Amino acid sequence: MAAPTIIDAKMGQSGQSPPGGGPHRYHLLILARDGAIPRRLPAGGSLTIGRDEDVDIRLNDPRASRRHASLTIGDTIQLEDLASANGTVVGNQRLAARSPRRLEHGDVVGIGNTLMVLQAGEPDSVPRRVWAHGYLETRLIEECGRAQAGHGRIALARLHLTASTPAILVEEVITDRLRRGELLAAYAPGEYEILALDVGESAARGLIDGIVVALAEEGIAATAGLAFYPADGTSPQALIGRAAERVRSGVVRSPGVIVESAAMRALHELAHRAAVGNSNVLIVGETGAGKEVLSETVHRASPRASKPFLALNCAALTESLVESELFGFERGAFTGATQAKVGLLEAAAGGTLFLDEIGEMPLSTQAKLLRVLETRQVLRVGATQTRPIDVRFVAATNRDLEEEVAEKRFREDLYFRLNVITLEIPPLRERPEEIVPLANLFLSRLAEGAGRRSPALSAEALGLMRAYAWPGNIRELRNVIERAFVLCAGPEITIDHLPTDKMRRRPAAPLPVTSPATATAPGVAQPSGAPAFGETRGLKELERQAIVDALERCHFNQSRAAELLGMPRRTFCKRLKEYAIPRPRA
Repeated sequence: MAAPTIIDAKMGQSGQSPPGGGPHRYHLLILARDGAIPRRLPAGGSLTIGRDEDVDIRLNDPRASRRHASLTIGDTIQLEDLASANGTVVGNQRLAARSPRRLEHGDVVGIGNTLMVLQAGEPDSVPRRVWAHGYLETRLIEECGRAQAGHGRIALARLHLTASTPAILVEEVITDRLRRGELLAAYAPGEYEILALDVGESAARGLIDGIVVALAEEGIAATAGLAFYPADGTSPQALIGRAAERVRSGVVRSPGVIVESAAMRALHELAHRAAVGNSNVLIVGETGAGKEVLSETVHRASPRASKPFLALNCAALTESLVESELFGFERGAFTGATQAKVGLLEAAAGGTLFLDEIGEMPLSTQAKLLRVLETRQVLRVGATQTRPIDVRFVAATNRDLEEEVAEKRFREDLYFRLNVITLEIPPLRERPEEIVPLANLFLSRLAEGAGRRSPALSAEALGLMRAYAWPGNIRELRNVIERAFVLCAGPEITIDHLPTDKMRRRPAAPLPVTSPATATAPGVAQPSGAPAFGETRGLKELERQAIVDALERCHFNQSRAAELLGMPRRTFCKRLKEYAIPRPRA
């Protein structure tokens, strides 16, 4: 996201102030990469916004049109989109071109990658440098989209204060340490987040360690947790969740196995039947739906339960690192290989190897993995002799591998080798019976780690949670509950502790209850009368609404909306066509 350069409302050609001079009743707060930039608005007149040199408020934003929008200031403030290429968004609603919209105090305007907030009164003299969690999450969605296109690195830190401390002192210490382009957000009382871009792991760790030391020098005890893109995940929810896990030293653990819906009962029954044999298993489902938990279930129910269970995220490593992690290497195989290393294929001897995000594995590595599956022999990098292995393979992906095969991005022979038994995990929105049990499980574990009684969920909070579509699935639910737990100081979590601005964008009607899961295996028939995933009318309407909401939240950027939903971009574009959702420029 390009950092917007904002120029104040310019003087007219005569050198006079814009029409309607007088006290500044309103100002715009421009949300830029380096913080908030306040800009006063005149008491009256008209201002143009865009990229051109001669506009009144200039944005250095490639997604803004040259003359993008206009503000008319009088008794009210009217915003008009000037038929821009990428549109103008107010809140979660895209404006129709040439149709003025009245703005109120607190309205958020989205133009390209720039956000502007209308606020009453004079701006603060010092630009704000501490943001709300919602803004950081929006920025994280944007930056994950950039990073996926190969345009940068991301580090996300969570800071936890172990004792109550005045916020002004904490924030002063932290902001003094931040460098250009780093963002500080308040997650909850005593909890902060820091987003650092285009920095390596060592530099990010040095920054956060320095902040912890600086806080300690002021008598403020703090712990920190760091998550990195892509090593710890490629979605915003994954990074937020991993940073939260690390700052609490394991308090937020992997979700337990909750099996309440008919779909999940059928799925787990099939998983236990599959576990008895030695066939390869392919687990498919949306991001955050619980694929790794299900893979552990297969391992624990198998005769290999007493042997190692090892996991490799194929999307988190470069091609060379994937190979060295899988196959191992001999001493001197490459620069820096000062001693031999045993790969995961050997280390998991007698046990299970879980290959997460298998759809991201490079084609050259796919060919080598296929040979291992066929021969049950592994050749370390730099070696001349193969070694026998005894390992069961469980793979997982959120991609449509049949589509990947058709597009020549995934080997068909490897797909058939891995796809002996397929377990398809329904998204959380299709198993609403499990939302509350999972939430209570997360709460009990958080309370146990914090040494306090677990708060209850209010009736309103429960209703909102049941109605929300949970595009980030279990991972998003865990993050929301963890934040609510931190915010809640009393015995009950209410809707005030939940991100209601996001959750209320979903349909308020109860979600449909699905039939048993569509997990399939050779020779295993689907239960009679059970609709396939996504085929019922209610589920299609729900999926369509989730896609529309994601587009609005991401300012109609398709790549970011697909990332927010944990959906491959090609699949996302197919859904746009299938559901007749207008393209952003339509």
